[in-house]
Amino acid sequence: MHGLHCCRHLGLALLGACFLAACGGGDGGGPVLTAGVPGLLGDWQENGCVTAAGGDQSYRRLVRAKKKTDTSIWYSVVVSSYPNGNCSGPFISVGPQLLGDVAFSRFESNDRLAANWGGFTTVSHTVSAVVWAKKSEPVLCLLGDEKPSILPTLQAVESSLQALPVQACFTQQR
Repeated sequence: MHGLHCCRHLGLALLGACFLAACGGGDGGGPVLTAGVPGLLGDWQENGCVTAAGGDQSYRRLVRAKKKTDTSIWYSVVVSSYPNGNCSGPFISVGPQLLGDVAFSRFESNDRLAANWGGFTTVSHTVSAVVWAKKSEPVLCLLGDEKPSILPTLQAVESSLQALPVQACFTQQR
């Protein structure tokens, strides 16, 4: 009986592997990245540093995503100002400033990318299409989009991200 029990679990594991392969999951890499609101929540520090003219001051943004509903977030930003040209040492922060909300209409992911398509509504009610994409669990990139989408597939989002320098993205803060 014990041998039959093991075979049943092996059969279920093989069935699961076949299902993942048929659905495009498990592309040979690691686990599928977290898509949807749960994968976007928290604070995300900008990887790059913006230097002011003259080089005597620099700035870095922190994006804050808080859950509004199961398919939307509140989108705020904190700006940190440094008294040098390289975003190091002591800083003064301003914010968080609420920019608006993002309502997501579609989520897709694989082991290389998680894409979240939606509409960003500013506090002044301007709406624009966006894709919030994760290159890995801790790296988030914010992409502009159009209606209809110019980035309609995971492959299109991935191609767009390949041209985007890592400094333009954000790293999740723990």
